[in-house]
Amino acid sequence: MTDFLAQLVPALGRALLHFLWQGALIGVLAAIALRLMRDARPQARYAVACSALLLCALVPTLYVVAQIWTPASTGGVIPAGDDVRITALAIVTGDVAPDWASRLDAALPTIVLLWAAGAGALSLRMVAGLLWIQRLRATPQAAAHAQWQTRLDALAQRFGLRRDVALRVVQSLSSPVSAGWWRPIVLLPAGLLTRMPADLVEALLAHELAHIRRHDYLVNLLQNLAEALLFYHPVTWWLSRRIRDEREHIADRLAADVTGQPRRLALALSELAEWSCSHTVDLSTPNLAQAAHGGHLMSRIEQLVRPGARPVRGGVALPLVGVAIACLAFYAHAQIGQDAKPAAATSAQAKADAASHGQPSAQPKAKPAATPAKSASTTLRLKHDDENAYALISKDRDGFRMSGSTDDIPEIERARRSLTNQDFIWFRRDGKAYVVSDADTMAKVRDAWRDSDRIGEQMEALGDQMEVHGNKMEALGAQMEQLSAKADDDRAINASSRRMERLADQQSALAERQSEIASQMARADGAGRDRLEATMDDLGRQMDELGRQMDEQSRVIEQQTAALAANQGPMEALGRQMDEASKPMDALGRQMDALGKQQEKIIEEAERKTRVLLDSAMARGLAQPMPLVAR
Repeated sequence: MTDFLAQLVPALGRALLHFLWQGALIGVLAAIALRLMRDARPQARYAVACSALLLCALVPTLYVVAQIWTPASTGGVIPAGDDVRITALAIVTGDVAPDWASRLDAALPTIVLLWAAGAGALSLRMVAGLLWIQRLRATPQAAAHAQWQTRLDALAQRFGLRRDVALRVVQSLSSPVSAGWWRPIVLLPAGLLTRMPADLVEALLAHELAHIRRHDYLVNLLQNLAEALLFYHPVTWWLSRRIRDEREHIADRLAADVTGQPRRLALALSELAEWSCSHTVDLSTPNLAQAAHGGHLMSRIEQLVRPGARPVRGGVALPLVGVAIACLAFYAHAQIGQDAKPAAATSAQAKADAASHGQPSAQPKAKPAATPAKSASTTLRLKHDDENAYALISKDRDGFRMSGSTDDIPEIERARRSLTNQDFIWFRRDGKAYVVSDADTMAKVRDAWRDSDRIGEQMEALGDQMEVHGNKMEALGAQMEQLSAKADDDRAINASSRRMERLADQQSALAERQSEIASQMARADGAGRDRLEATMDDLGRQMDELGRQMDEQSRVIEQQTAALAANQGPMEALGRQMDEASKPMDALGRQMDALGKQQEKIIEEAERKTRVLLDSAMARGLAQPMPLVAR
């Protein structure tokens, strides 16, 4: 064992040092290949990046094996006649060997020790990730989430998955993730169920099922192993990041193909990005799981909206993203509870919630109707401080404003059923649930939130304006797609060009043949000359036919080129219109952002006043304990 370690440590140290230049060379070659393949399918770029990372892992491994195996396989008896020559060579090389080489050999054990420490730390992170996934898998799920398991099962059947896919709704994530191979699992943040419509959540679940369908978890596991072993080289992390980016593109396309809704997935990704930016979590997602918000978001949205298009620059990319984000405002918010109906929330509330970075926004007023309708909107601010959770319930609304955990919602609904036709505040203190329905307290609470409601109405008005511009941009985008589809007819030009090349080759061959016959005619007698002239005439007819075919292909190319030129003008005009249409959206977005920041400050003050009023109600004995089981 000691002899083996004496061989292994120097070989491993040299392999680690050699990989510094070997990894750089692999990285340069991979970068060139990926640059040349920038217009290729993401599957091809994914294969190149995976192959490069695999080569990075194999090169040092093979070096170590060769260093350990070579002495054992080549050892033997050295002929006596070679002793003098080998000894002399050792003396000469020992005299001229540079001092740095000996110092480097002496440092090899230290290099290996430092490498082992880093690799061990990253390996422990992998183990922690596996344990994290196992712990979440064992987390019991509330009965209210059973409907989402049913939806996930239906989606899994559409993907052709034979294994059951478990769903776990958790608090400590900022994005849906998938993990596991033998027993796959999808982890869904609870906050998404309260902030996103059901169809957008389903689109994100389809993305995660695409990862499971492709067995991306296994590849990702090998990636993490390569990162742990070759952590010291930047090329390792660069290749791994490229693999993850291309993997997200592939999963997006697979999910869009199965569901048939690429735009819906693009909208879901935009909404997820906004929600993730405003949502803070206690735990970070391990790299063992694939997160839906990975990769370059703008590039992913563009590929979903315009598949096969080359990445565009700022002038066109901004309107594309603007279309996606603007369209989000026109989706109603998902409702909480098994019996909740589709929300009647307006686009302004969606924008208000996003702009306030996860804070509870003002409840928008219902639009006039023949009969008064209750608002079905629920505004939730996720917190892990269950002891200070509270909810404001109005008898005129089906929804409510709350600050706390989604686990409190069943208790709030029970309190609503116990106190029908009353406005009240539900809150928790020391593990017990209370309600306050005192008219004076409720009036003060409503007054505390009045400014927030006012800002919410302003944001609703901005949302209506954004809807108008968003519809215009969506119409322009549809026209651009139609023109882009017509531009795909350039395949006919390419085919005609290839045929012309073949015809030109045939003409060249005929010309050489005619030259040979002309030389023969100069030396031939009368009868031979006649035969050669007949052959020359036949070659001339063939040459004329080839010329006619080339003229025909030239006309085809001219016609197709003219059609493309005709499309180019309208496409550029639409691009300019899209740029102009995006400018009001930018201005409205800045106004919405400013109102969102103002709303955030107002909400913090309103929450402070609300908690002071609750403390006062407790002190004055106005809080009534509910017959609920304390957690």
